[in-house]
Amino acid sequence: MGQTPIRRVRYLSPGSNVGDIEVNTLAGIRERGGPQEFLTSQVLDFDLLFHLESGTEVHTVDFTDHTLNTGDLLWVRAGQLHQWGRIDDIEGPVVMFGPHAIDDRTSNLIRSQLVRTRNHWTAADLEATPVLRAIGLLTTSIDLDPQKQSSLRQAGLEHSLSALLAYLVLVEPAGGATPQEPTHEAYRWFRDHVEENFRTWHKVSEYADRLGYSTRTLNRLARQHTGLSAKELIDERVVLEAKRQLRHGDTSVAEIAEQLGFDDPSNFSSYFRRRTGTTPGAFRVLR
Repeated sequence: MGQTPIRRVRYLSPGSNVGDIEVNTLAGIRERGGPQEFLTSQVLDFDLLFHLESGTEVHTVDFTDHTLNTGDLLWVRAGQLHQWGRIDDIEGPVVMFGPHAIDDRTSNLIRSQLVRTRNHWTAADLEATPVLRAIGLLTTSIDLDPQKQSSLRQAGLEHSLSALLAYLVLVEPAGGATPQEPTHEAYRWFRDHVEENFRTWHKVSEYADRLGYSTRTLNRLARQHTGLSAKELIDERVVLEAKRQLRHGDTSVAEIAEQLGFDDPSNFSSYFRRRTGTTPGAFRVLR
């Protein structure tokens, strides 16, 4: 199909004294990776967070373009499809961390706070919040000698990162309405089950049966927290995965349909077209 394959990037520690958290700079990762590293779309097996201290860039995360300006922050999650823009034009600190970099309690609290995944915070969003001070605390480790007290240094990084992420998810969009926090654990369970089972379960009733709630309850909670129905959230996740595979892979439409739980490619094509306004084949060739 002539598509550029997704480049899957594993985290490789630059040294024995660097654990699950690496604090670097955009200049540092450019030098380490080389110019070819940032030209193609990537899926990371780790989280990447960077704060722009200078420059502008358009960064694409899961088919959404984020125009980044000085003072903005971007958080790309493990598993998301992302594409760098003009990385040579931007500078600032970078944090890369694995899935076990922060403790389970903090991780669960962060996940429970996030109704929908958010990637981009503007400078206006971060103004008058503790986030910038938390970034400063974390990035001071760049100047520390990693050969000395590495265990204590790693513990400091873990606590600093936990604080940064906790403060970050509490930030409300500048000028926006106060978001409503999840009020029922069933919504979080539903959201997690969708992520785990979207390839095989496409009906709200399947999730309702597993969770022990009615479809009406799941729809009510989904609309309360996102404005979308439970079915729309399921479809959103299925379509996202389909787009990832179509745009940056050579897997046939029939194979993608099978991987996503459709018994017939034509059913998948109809499903995709109803939700995107285009066919899988037409989407694949779009740039």
